[in-house]
Amino acid sequence: MFNNIEIALDWLQNKKKKQKRTNLSRITNLAKIIDVYDYNFKIIHIAGTNGKGSTAMYINNILLKLGYKVGLFTSPYIVKFNERIIINNNYINDLDLLNLINYIYPIITTYEEENADLVPFFEILTLIALKYFKENNLDYVVLECGIGGRFDATNFIKPIISIITSIGYDHQQSLGEDILDICYHKCGIIKENTPIFTISNSKCNDLIISEANKLNAKLFLLKDLTDEALINNGTDFYYDDYLFHTPLYGLYQANNASLMIAVIKYLFNLDNDFINESLKNSFIPGRFEIINNYILDGAHNISAIKLLVKTLKDMNISNLSCIFTSLKDKRYEDILPILDQVVDKYIFVNFADLRSVEANVFVNITKKPNIICKNIDEALAKTKREKTLITGSLHFVSFVRSKLIND
Repeated sequence: MFNNIEIALDWLQNKKKKQKRTNLSRITNLAKIIDVYDYNFKIIHIAGTNGKGSTAMYINNILLKLGYKVGLFTSPYIVKFNERIIINNNYINDLDLLNLINYIYPIITTYEEENADLVPFFEILTLIALKYFKENNLDYVVLECGIGGRFDATNFIKPIISIITSIGYDHQQSLGEDILDICYHKCGIIKENTPIFTISNSKCNDLIISEANKLNAKLFLLKDLTDEALINNGTDFYYDDYLFHTPLYGLYQANNASLMIAVIKYLFNLDNDFINESLKNSFIPGRFEIINNYILDGAHNISAIKLLVKTLKDMNISNLSCIFTSLKDKRYEDILPILDQVVDKYIFVNFADLRSVEANVFVNITKKPNIICKNIDEALAKTKREKTLITGSLHFVSFVRSKLIND
């Protein structure tokens, strides 16, 4: 048992997955032992390559505006670990989190010993979140997948609605190299007789339609709005001939918000003014967040980087300095040439993460001028008077953000 939250989180975060999950039997068995297999709240389940966090936040906010008690489970965190588990926009506090880890620790330890098996971090975290939500008598829970969907730890639940946001290339080592392989994993969250909402994608539509038909799931295939949205102190877009506005920057936010609108209109008879009002306080740190002369965006895969560049062009922002790093499992050799369209020079940084790529690897990938800095403090010192984009890794952006806020 743990005496403080730091030691407890150290145990939790070091529960590393040994192999890809190929079924949900372990998490299902543990959910029954911990008594979260059945619950008394309604779940909205979200999968997708990009946009899960924004879509979840939009749905959370409007459900709160309607007066419901709402749980929100997302990942990863930007500022504090507790951001992953939220009720009514309040993070789980350290004491509650510590108590839940201490509650689940002997159950996990016993299970591992009896089954000669390791229970990984995200499965334990999912169980902790559901236990916390069940104890607090919620009306709704907005539940975000970790990776994929079909074999994601969250996918043993029984949602009232499933949502698939954008589908693109990421986590190929787990989901496959082909876009249809990735789509197949996302489609795993489609449940029998349960509505499924997604954004039209010419490469994936046929597969999504087929999977929905197999399960008699009513499919809502929404129009991709990124070519029609406008940046205007946030993002403007039309949905059913009504002009909506989110204060979040990014043409892709039109799609994320439209998913919320479609879901909410399906669940409730709400007018557009009420829905638009719920968008006013939208905020997600590290997603096209502007702090002084810095633009922070956690884009870390090709589809996200393309949309980031598209948004920057729409805002007539170019000739940027860019502080960049990447993790080893990302396609940085393809990402940098895309960023070249708006970046004037790079500052590559060595980042203290075992998964991080050495900065000198990036030098020959881009044709733009570049330098290497040994740490982020040096990089920030060189760019404090320049318009600068910080991107390539959400973990990296989170680290830099904390420095900018504290300074």
